[in-house]
Amino acid sequence: MSLAEALLKDYVETSFEKHLQKEIWGNCWGLSNSIGQIRKVLVHRPGSEILRLRGCRYDEQAGALVLRDGRGRIRSYCKAEQPPDLALMQRQHDRLTAALRENGAEVIEMESMPTEWTNMLFPRDAAMIVPHGAVLSRFSMFFRQGETPAIQRAFGKIGMPILGAVQGAGCAEGGSFAMLDPQTAVIGRSARVNREGTEQVRRILAEQGVQLVAVDLPANRIHLDSVFLQLDRDKALVDPSGLPQWFLDFLRGRGIDAIPLDLRDPPLTNNCIPVCPGKVIFPATGLRTMDRLSHAGVEVIPVDVSELNKMGGGIHCSTLELIRDDI
Repeated sequence: MSLAEALLKDYVETSFEKHLQKEIWGNCWGLSNSIGQIRKVLVHRPGSEILRLRGCRYDEQAGALVLRDGRGRIRSYCKAEQPPDLALMQRQHDRLTAALRENGAEVIEMESMPTEWTNMLFPRDAAMIVPHGAVLSRFSMFFRQGETPAIQRAFGKIGMPILGAVQGAGCAEGGSFAMLDPQTAVIGRSARVNREGTEQVRRILAEQGVQLVAVDLPANRIHLDSVFLQLDRDKALVDPSGLPQWFLDFLRGRGIDAIPLDLRDPPLTNNCIPVCPGKVIFPATGLRTMDRLSHAGVEVIPVDVSELNKMGGGIHCSTLELIRDDI
């Protein structure tokens, strides 16, 4: 038998069979769902980059502090009249990561970021985690462009496979993406996720036999996670005012009960993360919605992230799961 013939006996039909991924990449990376037990999660503890917001001016029309560079480009913003309290942000972030560890997750901290990119606190948006690896986002807004190379470096350091990247005229962000099951994902189209970005993600997922369901969001919503988050096999938290009826029917057809967000709660109440089916880390200020979830049989772990919210995101934005158990 020739060497070429001998080598063909070890021909690899698919590159990410579980035994091969563990042997070659060190872990069975990626997600086949959004609710299985979290095993690894990536975060960035807010650091000195937040101090740049002390140079902001309050813009009454925007209702926020806005930081611009010398060319007039927006580099950051804060939804408050005073800059955020960094020490308080860090304490709240530490409590969030403690809750993740207490519930079975290995928390991977990203290294310090260049100070000109202040939103790396929210790593969720920089990538979409799919079965076997990650798809890098392309941000539509300038003030977040630096987060993609930052997360690419983080993935390289830990050995996370990068299966693709949104590029060219495409835009897509991780906060508007979710895996429903091993064969189905959903993406919310908006000002941050355009048609070309959606089609690029669709093509990447098709290589793994995953169908992508696209939902058009209203003009005042930027990410799907503001209106839909699955919490259990048969439960999801939704804001029906931001979803088309066909998608609510689609969830019902999958046996998923849509629990409506209580709109009397503060903004970003929906921004939570399941640590396993039916158990969720939830913003402590969302008291009415927490009560609804508890009555529906969802176990709630309250964490105060009110200072983090001033940067425009919450618990879901602050966490990027890299490995969840299959269910």
